[in-house]
Amino acid sequence: MNDLPAISGGKPAKTVPYRSQNRYGEEELIELKEALEQGTLFYARGRKTKQLEAEFAAAIGCKYAIATSSGTVAIHTALIAAGISPGDEVIVPPITDMGCVLPILWQSAIPVFADLDPHTYNLDPAAVEAAITPKTRAILAVHLAGNACDVPALQRISAKHQISLIEDCAQAHGCMYDRKPVGQFGLAGCFSYNEFKHISCGDGGLVLTNDDAFALKARQATDKGYNRSATLLARNPTFLANNYRMTELQAAVARAQLRKLPSIIERRCEWCLQLSAKLVDIKGLHLPRITPNSRHSWWFYLMRVDAEQLGATVDDFAAALAAEGLPVSPHYHGRPVYHYPIFVQHSAYPRGQHPFVARNYPPGLCPVAEKILDTCIQLAINENYSTQDLDETVHAFTRVAEWFRSRS
Repeated sequence: MNDLPAISGGKPAKTVPYRSQNRYGEEELIELKEALEQGTLFYARGRKTKQLEAEFAAAIGCKYAIATSSGTVAIHTALIAAGISPGDEVIVPPITDMGCVLPILWQSAIPVFADLDPHTYNLDPAAVEAAITPKTRAILAVHLAGNACDVPALQRISAKHQISLIEDCAQAHGCMYDRKPVGQFGLAGCFSYNEFKHISCGDGGLVLTNDDAFALKARQATDKGYNRSATLLARNPTFLANNYRMTELQAAVARAQLRKLPSIIERRCEWCLQLSAKLVDIKGLHLPRITPNSRHSWWFYLMRVDAEQLGATVDDFAAALAAEGLPVSPHYHGRPVYHYPIFVQHSAYPRGQHPFVARNYPPGLCPVAEKILDTCIQLAINENYSTQDLDETVHAFTRVAEWFRSRS
């Protein structure tokens, strides 16, 4: 083999760093200047948060948007507004960020992990249906990596059992199902403006809904239970809430970022679809399957390795790709959420017990999810990647795969 990979003495396929650029610029500075000139940075008195909420709601196609200080608390806000209470069960995928699961625990509710589709990496509707009990109150559906869940199936299950469907869209800005943005299909959609998402204001989030009563309660849930549309003496909290408010500075940056989103998604889609087209014939490499009737927005690119066909374990293959200069890592989060110490050791509190201790989360609980994590490789994606980046990425995958197969 003449085209030796870097791990065998060849020169790395990446000859230049992946192209990037500063995500913040003059647009954000203009918005920040306007926010500072208001004389207030409090959401209820300024303009930026209200403007962001109106613009984000319009972009998704929802009646209401409630800004929050992070995507994690957007989910918590939604669970509060949906009435999730101690002992309730919330169905959630086992491959997700802990920020998706913590809000369930904060409500003293019980996460119930349902298995995944082996190709889209999202909730398997059959597994969701099988996980429902009389205590189930919600499905928390994560559109992982920007790939839409099976929205119609989850809507049918939600309606059949009269439980809330809440969408976690933290990784899915720009993702669409049936030409409609995700986040509008359930009772609520939750988005993140974390530093590492498609668009960012450092940290921040939004909850979207079309339900009037839900929107009012969600607003109060972010503001210590206060109803700021009532008179001062009538602002008497009636339920547990928190201070989850977004500041005017966050909203200012978020507004500028929102205007950039269409271009960001277009460039990510074009690059990743070209990548898939060029990698599709590599034997032993299973590319992500886009949910039918949807648009993937590619927060990252997650693929799987068949070690027997490829002639390499996922760890060896990832190490070889990294040596080529590719931003890859194996196993995503490494383990399903239910294998984290908080669940294995029942260590939510120093003293006392959380209601989830009544439920066991044994190994093999979600075998498909565990197999996905055992065999997956994550490729970091950025909308600024160039044609040269694409060609060198493909070269790296091709030469490494051929080298491993030649040695097996």
